[in-house]
Amino acid sequence: MYIKINAPVNLSSGISIPSGSVVDIAEGYLDVKSLEEGIIPGQVATFVYASETALTEGRDPVQGVADFNPVFSGLEVSVSDYQTTAARAIFIGEVREALEEIYGADNIEVVS
Repeated sequence: MYIKINAPVNLSSGISIPSGSVVDIAEGYLDVKSLEEGIIPGQVATFVYASETALTEGRDPVQGVADFNPVFSGLEVSVSDYQTTAARAIFIGEVREALEEIYGADNIEVVS
């Protein structure tokens, strides 16, 4: 499961990746000991690939994304989700929501 961005992604070098780049979860962390009011804080580190082919062929991830920080911090996960949903699905959902704020919901696709 990964996220596909169906819009150009700007890089810090000034060039853009065409529509179809992929965001994959590198690692995620939920700070369960800091649970407060039913919310668990967390963060997710991601890799960004130029395309689905780049991901599936094991190419190196893209460096220097300007549109967003590939480490999504300040995430808030409900205890209910933590207890009933697989970790990868939680992290994909949190990153999807953050990317939708940048590119719009119509341009973000979760691929199973």
